[in-house]
Amino acid sequence: MKSWCVQVRSMYSFVTSALVLMLLIGAFPQAASSEWYGAGYGGASVPFTLNTVQLNQLGETLDTQFFSGGQSIPRTGTYEQSLHASDLRLKNSAIFGGRVGYFFSDQGFKWLGVEFEAFTTTPTIKNQTVRTVHDITFNPFNPDGFQPPPAPPPNCQLGVTCQIQQSIPGTVNISESSMRLITFAFNVVVRYPGKMFQPYAGVGGGAFYFSSSGAIRGHQVVPGLNAFGGMKILVLEDWGVFVEGKFNRATITSFDSAFGLSGEYNAFNVVAGLSYHY
Repeated sequence: MKSWCVQVRSMYSFVTSALVLMLLIGAFPQAASSEWYGAGYGGASVPFTLNTVQLNQLGETLDTQFFSGGQSIPRTGTYEQSLHASDLRLKNSAIFGGRVGYFFSDQGFKWLGVEFEAFTTTPTIKNQTVRTVHDITFNPFNPDGFQPPPAPPPNCQLGVTCQIQQSIPGTVNISESSMRLITFAFNVVVRYPGKMFQPYAGVGGGAFYFSSSGAIRGHQVVPGLNAFGGMKILVLEDWGVFVEGKFNRATITSFDSAFGLSGEYNAFNVVAGLSYHY
């Protein structure tokens, strides 16, 4: 009986000591020897209109309707052209992504880190009619000293090759085209390394992969900008929640074979997520 009581007291002392030790560890979190982290997030992407739009492949097709320099054999001249269009409207969509990063705590720079990030969104091109201006410069051949068609301007004389310039306004209907963007970016991050609240900001760049199906059909990888800022709240020693605003910018050029779409993509994203530090 006495032996059993001794065992109970010993077990009680051990459990009590263990509980006290756990409370002390919990009350005084130990600094990690290094600070890697991973995070996942989701939110809403709000793209601006696609601006500085050009549809040069469509302009190349239309040129053959205005000048004989395009399809006639033998050709009667050469031309240069560009087809500018008003901004294209894009749809809002969901955005999902994740990141893995490291803060240089061991090196004495708790405020500085680097990370790799990947995210995806779907900035679909809406069904719309855009205004266009087709700028054309036509240079007729004149090998025999006679003016070829089209008829020369009044200030041109025989035996002189005259340059002809035109700006032709118009409209083009573009049907809805389902576009997806997948981004892989490398970022530099700065933060305030607070015990609970950690505001942060970052900037980086990477590969922006655009793909589209529908009236505008194509795919292209281009460099792009990724900038962001947010607030992280450490709810536990290793876990945090965060909200973030994110800005992206990239330029596509001669994206598809039908329109030859070129333009500047800009988007603002609002996301929230969960991070784990280890």
